[in-house]
Amino acid sequence: MKVWSRQIQSHMSENGTTMGDDLEDTNLDIVKMRVYYDFASTLCYVAHRVMATVEQEIADLGVELEWCPIDLTMAAPWARGDSFSPEVRAAVHNTGIALGVDVEMPDPWLDSRPASHVALSAPSASIEARWRQSVFDSIFEGKSAELTPELCELAKDLVGLDSIPDEEEGFERVEESTQEAIALGVNGVPTLLLDDWLFGGIYDGESMVSILRQLSEHYRELGTSAVN
Repeated sequence: MKVWSRQIQSHMSENGTTMGDDLEDTNLDIVKMRVYYDFASTLCYVAHRVMATVEQEIADLGVELEWCPIDLTMAAPWARGDSFSPEVRAAVHNTGIALGVDVEMPDPWLDSRPASHVALSAPSASIEARWRQSVFDSIFEGKSAELTPELCELAKDLVGLDSIPDEEEGFERVEESTQEAIALGVNGVPTLLLDDWLFGGIYDGESMVSILRQLSEHYRELGTSAVN
């Protein structure tokens, strides 16, 4: 995947400010980086929360994140419905605490495919983001193991889905997204993809901004940005 870029266009954000006003170079190319995630992953929820705290800082870098869901069980040595040891659960919890997110790992590993199917059907990044927020809140704050009636109604409103596929119908779109990620070398989540470079894991917001700054500046200096 090539680095996606386009010229920053001055436009109004929801709070009435003009995005790009704080950038020294308003002709800076926007670099798109993909974030692979799984709704069932506690660390992906932590990453979602951490990245939300530095959303404006990331935008000021001229970086856009494209969140792309996958079914990690296709690449990982566990299956939907598997449970994890107390040691693993404690390690995940401690990672969240260290990054400012106090959250417990659901048990067992949930089937994220229905939620991912909706996310992959989203016509825009903003709609995907709204869906992602709602599903993560439902799973990790509401402790819901399945899509609630409210989420099913939201899926209909956001992407026009009258019904969400089940096991019998299959989740072809999710499988395709996952197979593409695996072919690129993704074997865990969250994973950031820039060109053919993969970066796995999550750090605090300040560190993530620093990493994204270095990556985007390096690619611009190399002149490798190209409209995909």
